[in-house]
Amino acid sequence: MAESWDGSYEDSGSISDESSYYARLHIEPIYDSFLCPLTKQVMRDPVTIESGQTFERAAIEMWFNECKESRRRPICPMTLKELRSTELNPSIALRNTIEEWTARNEAVQLDMARKSLNLSSPENETLGSLKYVQHVCQKGLSRHIARNAGLIPMIVSLLKSTSRKVQFRALETLRIVAQEDSECKEMLAEGDTLHTVVKFLRHERSKEKEEAVALLYELSKSEALCEEIGSVNGAILILVGMSSSKSENISTVENADRTLENLEVCENNIRQMAEYGRLRPLLTQILEGMYVISSYRVLCSY
Repeated sequence: MAESWDGSYEDSGSISDESSYYARLHIEPIYDSFLCPLTKQVMRDPVTIESGQTFERAAIEMWFNECKESRRRPICPMTLKELRSTELNPSIALRNTIEEWTARNEAVQLDMARKSLNLSSPENETLGSLKYVQHVCQKGLSRHIARNAGLIPMIVSLLKSTSRKVQFRALETLRIVAQEDSECKEMLAEGDTLHTVVKFLRHERSKEKEEAVALLYELSKSEALCEEIGSVNGAILILVGMSSSKSENISTVENADRTLENLEVCENNIRQMAEYGRLRPLLTQILEGMYVISSYRVLCSY
């Protein structure tokens, strides 16, 4: 990943060379039966077809669709024999075996990666470890692995790195590990983490600021954290300014606006927004209150 003159970062792929190193390490070998003959990758959802061959579900479905679109009768891609049925039978035993094998290997890989999640490690090793954590957490079955492995505090500490690349990757990683994980979100509300994230909003146009807003938006999806975010000095003021900015990119403006919308669940946040010129939430609250009073008077008149 290279840093350009404007402070933005370019990533050459979904997994960096450093992080793919961890992905290639295995305490147990990859057995041939784990690999899909079509994708050559370890299967997540293995299914068996009429010929007795096993494939990744998505891969064989695509194969059958291609046969249908080309108006050919379905054939087995391995035996090339014509099939009477395209029924897919889940290979539950094989899937369970692969999941167990994956869990054992990921535990070792993460343990190796965690050794570089500190401020004293070389930058390239830290970046690779963070990217590998992202890679693992983006897999459905491993969504909560970072929290369970105790990696959250280690990643948070990297926000104080002197490397802008590491800061950006740490913010990005925290956003990914917090997705659909309420416990992780609550952990990020502890200590001074929210204050540290908000500080990135004060940066001039930068990737770190964009990722900090995206992280706050993810955290604001938890109603329990909305009051915490709103209580951070300057948070709502900066977000209001960003939501109406003409100089920020579209995604940053949208994430700031969505974050504020989520923060409206707290009355104190609504008052702060009004003080800084975002009046709509307060007006809506007033109108809703007037409607309730009016309805109550109508009921009392009967």
